[in-house]
Amino acid sequence: MNEPVLVFTDNFQVGWAKMIVELSRNRWELFNAIVQMDANCAMNTEHHELLNEFADIHRLINPKQVAHTIFPYHFYREGISRDELYRRYWRFFDYTRGCEHSGWGTYFERMIRYKGNKGQPFDQLGAIIDNLNNRARTNGHCNVMIIPYSSDQNRTMGQPCLNYVSVQVENNSCGRKIINLLAVYRNHDFRERAYGNYLGLLKLLEYIATETGSLKGYLTCVSSHAFLNGNNKSELLKIAKNILGASNGI
Repeated sequence: MNEPVLVFTDNFQVGWAKMIVELSRNRWELFNAIVQMDANCAMNTEHHELLNEFADIHRLINPKQVAHTIFPYHFYREGISRDELYRRYWRFFDYTRGCEHSGWGTYFERMIRYKGNKGQPFDQLGAIIDNLNNRARTNGHCNVMIIPYSSDQNRTMGQPCLNYVSVQVENNSCGRKIINLLAVYRNHDFRERAYGNYLGLLKLLEYIATETGSLKGYLTCVSSHAFLNGNNKSELLKIAKNILGASNGI
């Protein structure tokens, strides 16, 4: 097993690109690959289009679709109610059940309608936001959203690759809350999913910060097993190096 690979960056696209390079140096497989990124970074649209084009050419799920499985940011704007956001999401979710890959993409559903005790649905995300808004002291506070159900635990294939998301809260010197996220993946596909996963997690962090009047901190993503399969490795590595070269990351 390789030593843990740690990447620290102020840009999630650069973080993804650096991990692609690390994978290329290790026969396209890594254990304990960790990327920490500043949630205040801006997305480079030209770099984003490179990944969109790659997905279109190779008939992959595009980054926006992947991101929407974690947080449907297309349906959210500051000021709309939680009920309205969820209403828009359920319409989108119902539509996706008839599409290709219909059995995939239930992360946000599990965050807001987790089947807890006796199968009763529980809104994990809403409860965390309410808790942060209603508690006077939140520094050092940490809440976890669980993704797999207990019935998933014995399945090596077909269960969610995202295990859990931890919402970590700290206060700055002025007493403002800062929201950080820690996401842990059991298996992480860097060809089709990781880039969109990073984007979706950052949008989720932004949503929690907005709804709690907090500042955005850092996203830390731990890939217990990171891999890149397929016949397009050299093409994807070229895109990664393009991103790094433009960002002075190599």
